[in-house]
Amino acid sequence: MVVTSFIKQVKISNYDNILKMAEESKEIRKKNKKPDFIVKEAKFCARVKTRWRFPRGKHSKVRQMHRGRQALPTPGYGAPKTVKHQHRSGLLMVVVHNQKDLSSLNPEKEGAVIASTVGKKNKLVILKLAEEKKIKIINVKDVSATVLKMENEFTEKKKLKTEKLTERSKKKEEKKKKAEEKKEKEAKEKVKKAADEKKEGLEESVVEDVKKKEEREAEKIITKRQ
Repeated sequence: MVVTSFIKQVKISNYDNILKMAEESKEIRKKNKKPDFIVKEAKFCARVKTRWRFPRGKHSKVRQMHRGRQALPTPGYGAPKTVKHQHRSGLLMVVVHNQKDLSSLNPEKEGAVIASTVGKKNKLVILKLAEEKKIKIINVKDVSATVLKMENEFTEKKKLKTEKLTERSKKKEEKKKKAEEKKEKEAKEKVKKAADEKKEGLEESVVEDVKKKEEREAEKIITKRQ
C-alpha cells in the first residue's frame, strides 16, 4: 500500500529504482522483527492503555529482565545500518520547514517530513511545490486531497471574514445614522425651545405693559378724586 501510494507522486522513470529500494528495506526489516513494547498491565487491566512506560518498580520482573517476561526496548532491536533513518519505502526522511528545504531534496533518495511547527499557509505552499516536483511527503497520506481540503478551509475563512466586515460596516453606518438623527432632533428641540422662550418673553412683556397701564389709570383716578 505504501509503495503504490508513493508511485503516484513520483515520475515513471524512477519507478523501478524506488520499487527495488522499498523491497530491499522490507527484506532487511523482516529479518529482525521487533516485539510489541507495551506496558505489562495493558494485557490484564482494561483501564491501562496499550502504551509503553519504563517499569520503575523495585522488584519488577520486567525491569530485571526475567525470562518469559515482557521485552524491554534495547539497542539490539534497532534497525540495521543499511536501513537506519529510512522510511519503509526506502527513502531517507528529511525534515522540511520551507520551500528552500524542499527544493534541496533529491526525490530519488529522500522523502520530506513537514515539521510540526510549520503553519497552514506555508504547509499549503510546500505541498503544492511537492506535487509539482514529484517529491514524496511521508507524513501526509494523500497530498492532492489535503491541498483541496486546506484550500476549501481558506475560502470558507475568507467568506466568514468578509461577512464579519460587512456586518461591522453596516453597524457603523447604523450608528452614524442614529447619531445624525439624534443631532438633528437636538437641534430642532433647541430651535423650538428658543422660539417658545421668545413667545413666553413677549407674552410676559405684554402682560407687564397691561399692568402698568392699569396702574397709571388707577393713579389718575385717585388724583382726580383728591
